[in-house]
Amino acid sequence: PVLDPWEDASPADGKRLFRALCAGCHGADGAGDGISARTMFPPPRDLTAGVYKFRSTSSGTLPTRDDLLRTLTDGLPGTEMPSWGPQLKDEQLRSLVLFVERLSPRFKAEPRRAQDVLVDAANLSAPAPTPEVLARGEQVYADMKCATCHGELGRGDGDAASQYGRKNGSNTEVFDFTWGVYKGGASAESLYRTFVTGLDGTPMPSYVDSLPDDADRWALASYVLSLTRKRGLPFYLSERPTWYEPSAPRSKRTDKRPSANTEGVLGP
Repeated sequence: PVLDPWEDASPADGKRLFRALCAGCHGADGAGDGISARTMFPPPRDLTAGVYKFRSTSSGTLPTRDDLLRTLTDGLPGTEMPSWGPQLKDEQLRSLVLFVERLSPRFKAEPRRAQDVLVDAANLSAPAPTPEVLARGEQVYADMKCATCHGELGRGDGDAASQYGRKNGSNTEVFDFTWGVYKGGASAESLYRTFVTGLDGTPMPSYVDSLPDDADRWALASYVLSLTRKRGLPFYLSERPTWYEPSAPRSKRTDKRPSANTEGVLGP
């Protein structure tokens, strides 16, 4: 018989773990008002609202337990949310998931439905990022008007980006793809999942209907990843070692610094 891995998980144990490990940021009741919350941007999630960015489910629906487990296990890179996978046992992680579900009334009021799951997140496999795939992804990036928010080079400086950010009272920053640090995971599979599901609580929509061709979704994921730029001490000392022709596939980009009159090449 197939054993249910959640059978040994305990909400009571999850509550004890939450109070010990999570309440400092998320607050004792999960409202995102822990003692450390005021120092953080983005702020800790208000778990009582039951709104989650990183899911395998359709927009506006609850995440699966495995979605929550993945976030606890892997953490959210670029934020204060750590990876608890190496520090806790599987049973403890699942107990935390069960307790987190109890923090929001949505989990009791809204039954999970199998048809809400859009992505089999555990079994995704990205195609190779060939030059043809990257070229297709670049075209999809243009067609979907991603540059409106993220900018032509993916640096989070599109025309609409000024509407967001802490200075405008928003907890949402338009993401700079060139950093290569993705909260939901820096892989084509993770980006594919985001494009299909969207990021609830942010302006990032789901492309499940507007981008129905699976090959286009994978191409966009590969292209966005290709916008990542190497960073190191010379970068921060303005040596800018990673200049490139942004429209070229990654394999043809150059690290050589261009002359001052090179067109289409921008620094950080």
